[in-house]
Amino acid sequence: MIGNDIVDFSLDEQKYSNRRFKERILTKKEQDYLSRSQHPNQFLWALWAAKEAAFKALQRTHPKLTFSPRNFSTTVDTLKDLLTTPTDGRQEGKIEFQQQTLSVRYHWPKDTVVHCVACLKPEYWRHIDSRSARVPHLTTYQQQSQAVRELAHKIMTKHQIHANIIRPTLTMPDYNKPGPPILVNPRNQKPLPHIISLSHDHDHVAVALYYQANGLE
Repeated sequence: MIGNDIVDFSLDEQKYSNRRFKERILTKKEQDYLSRSQHPNQFLWALWAAKEAAFKALQRTHPKLTFSPRNFSTTVDTLKDLLTTPTDGRQEGKIEFQQQTLSVRYHWPKDTVVHCVACLKPEYWRHIDSRSARVPHLTTYQQQSQAVRELAHKIMTKHQIHANIIRPTLTMPDYNKPGPPILVNPRNQKPLPHIISLSHDHDHVAVALYYQANGLE
């Protein structure tokens, strides 16, 4: 299973100094490493993006899972690596949730934007295609949703996948909400084995696609 998240933190460059926010979303170890970073806001949002991406990946098999950021813990080796800004704008790491360890890949399209993809098994990477893009003047949620779906269809076309993207409703204990996006056959609306994850923030959109024809191995 896969998930992805993109964060444009250009409009909030001091969030790392908000003690209550840090304590709410970060483990003690993550807070310790954040205090050592020379680029604290980039560091903070890299952690957040990985937690969101990991949650989205796990939500596919645990639909009633709720997002509690502190329960997702970045490994020490990953925290050490994140102290150094990558020269090529890319980095890899791991994040833990309960008894599961997920692999994550970070990409910084620009200094104030981080994109992270998470997957449950490292062998999935060879069948994952992920992209991010900046689409100017996205001022509403509907515009962002349309832009990310257009990017998704470009990636799907590359892999010869013809499908509709839908978000089935999840029934929670006290409310209903849209679930993770799935791909369905446009003729009969039956689910396809490929997996897609969508994300957007401000005027940045991102997609991760697991395109293995026979589904997850």
